[in-house]
Formats: sequence, C-alpha cells, structure tokens
Amino acid sequence: MISRRRFIKGCISTIIAISSSQFLLQAPTSSGAGNRKIPVLVYHRVGYTTDALTVTPERFSNDLDSLQERGYCSISLEQFQNFLDDRNVEMPERPILITFDDGYLDNFEHAYPILRKHGMVGSFFVITDMLWTQDRLTPENIVEMSQGGMSFGSHTVTHRDLGSLDAESIRDELVNSKAVLESVLGKTVNGIAYPRGSYNDVVVNIAKEVGYVTGLTVREGICIKESPDFELRRIPIFKYDSGIIHVIANRGHM
Repeated sequence: MISRRRFIKGCISTIIAISSSQFLLQAPTSSGAGNRKIPVLVYHRVGYTTDALTVTPERFSNDLDSLQERGYCSISLEQFQNFLDDRNVEMPERPILITFDDGYLDNFEHAYPILRKHGMVGSFFVITDMLWTQDRLTPENIVEMSQGGMSFGSHTVTHRDLGSLDAESIRDELVNSKAVLESVLGKTVNGIAYPRGSYNDVVVNIAKEVGYVTGLTVREGICIKESPDFELRRIPIFKYDSGIIHVIANRGHM
C-alpha cells in the first residue's frame, strides 16, 4: 500500500512541474465531428448496497449492452475535452462519456471489469482524501485502471460544497486534489466534477487558473461543442431507473 505521507510529500513539487501544462491529444480528423451531441452519464456505485446511487453489476452490464445495441461508443475524458476544445479529433458516430463520482472501491471491483469486458472506457472522479479510506479506490487501483484505458479527474480533496467556500478554501480543494492525482498517475489531471454539483463564478475562475480545462455539473442535459467548458451537463443514473436509453431520452435535453 502506498502511504498517504509519501504522496502528500510529493504533491507540491508535482503541481509546480505540471499544473500549468495543457493536455494535448493528437488524433486524426473526422468529418462532422463538430456536430455531435454527447450524453455524459454519471454513475456513483456499482454493487449491492441498497441506496439510490448504487446500481447492481448486472444492471450496469445491461446498460452497456443497451448502449452498444443502439450504436453508442464510449470515449475517454481526453477525447471529450479535445472535442470541446475544437481540435481535430476522430469521434465515433454516437459518442458517449461514462463518468463515476466519488471513487468507491466497487468502481474497481465491478465497474472496471465490466467496462473492459464490453471494450468500453470510463472516467472516474476521485475524492483524494478518501484514497486511504476503507471501501474507496487505492492509488494502486487507480494506476491499474489508468493503464487499462480509464481516465481520472478530481472530485476535490474533501467533497465540500465548493459554492459555499471562500476563495482560499476553493483553491486548496482544487489544487491539492489535482496534485495528489497527478502524483499517483504521473500525468496531468485537468478535469473536475463539482461535488454535489455546486459551483459559482469564483469556483470556475479558480479552476481555470490552476489548470483545469473542464468542469462537470449534475445539471441534467446533453453536451455539444458549444457547451460551456466549466458548466457541462450530465445525465444522472439511479437504481430505480427503468432503462438507460429511456433515461438518456428523458434527461438528455439541451
């Protein structure tokens, strides 16, 4: 197990080295890519707990089956960011971004192998102060998942309501979580998912200043190239939902 002290100690030097860099992904041009509408799904847990934010592994697998039957192809967070940034990027005809908030251990135990089985990728937004906590992702889990094609972003250090914090506290949450994840992964982390969907102009401005390029909310909707980079809408998924295609149709409004 990688110790908390070891990663925290390395965070300051890591953030100085790479926080100002921009992630660049070269990809071939695909005609018509700019016209895509991209649903961004947000799951939390994949397991057998009884809360509304947990879907069973069987349900999650069925969701992916349904998406593939309808022609959806998952994309990475980096592909999604490049699409929004108007870079020439190859996109599938029906792209979809599959995200997970909070960084629960079941994301590694259940969601990750199911994604791999389907040949799909997910993007995981992690609360970094929970990395050394029971039932949460470990640094080793994150490295393995990254090597398996998964993407990672920040869900802050402590999951506090960013919209209610002062500027210094906001900066601490954004900078320190970014630094820890970059220390774990050895590469730039530049996506943030706002805890509880809470943000304001101060949050957005600080996120831009410290090196983030996208911010994901929990406001229902679908993303297009013209969507505000730091007010991106997602489609929340709950235990009680009747079917993933139905959910996208009903919550994926513009």
